[in-house]
Amino acid sequence: MNFRTLAVVALLAGAAHAKILFRAGFETGDLSEWENTGTRGRNATPRNVQATTETAKVGKYSARVTIHPDDVYNERQLRAQIGGPRVTVEEGSDTYLSFYLYMAEAPKDRDNFFYWEGNPPPRYNNVMTWWVEPGEGSSTRIRYGTGNLGRNGTEWDGEFTTGKWHHLAMHIHWSEDPEKGNTKLWFDGAVVLDKKLKTKGAESVYFCQPGIHRSPHTQSVDTIYFDEFVMADTLEEVLLPAGRTK
Repeated sequence: MNFRTLAVVALLAGAAHAKILFRAGFETGDLSEWENTGTRGRNATPRNVQATTETAKVGKYSARVTIHPDDVYNERQLRAQIGGPRVTVEEGSDTYLSFYLYMAEAPKDRDNFFYWEGNPPPRYNNVMTWWVEPGEGSSTRIRYGTGNLGRNGTEWDGEFTTGKWHHLAMHIHWSEDPEKGNTKLWFDGAVVLDKKLKTKGAESVYFCQPGIHRSPHTQSVDTIYFDEFVMADTLEEVLLPAGRTK
């Protein structure tokens, strides 16, 4: 067997190993793809979250998430979310996930649209968050930060264009050690962050909740659309195809 044959065999073996752990493209026309991850208790009613044909990146449907001033979760927060997949993590393990997002209009307030949070013990621990918020002038910013809702610092700040679908992909290398943990992000196919960070606490299970989470002091209505969530056990499954930027 020559070198070229060995390379092909290795490539095929790697492809066979790749596994999609979770996929949701909303082509069922409802939220049934999320039944095993959770839609209760997050204001995930048709008023707040539903499959729609208004706009889509892949296929016919996407998910529209709208938040209102009365979407109270508790006295400290408003929420309109669906429960995303949970991952069991250990020191040095990896998570690969991607999705599309779209806003027809600029956000009026800060909208946290995705985060990873750990289950107890010792307590619920939000370790990283992505959000959009108004920038200078008429611009919109997309940001990623670590710690509870990004309070440990903003690690990435980029321009978010409304009226256009964007693709966000992530590779999280989980570690409590800031010299061993790492976050690598792709935005519309380009690497925008590759940095060593503390990415986990003492928890062994982390969950995500796509949607809109915000301060209870806001009085505006905002809408975000999501499409084609993919979580896999290899990086290649969540990245945009080579040469494709949107």
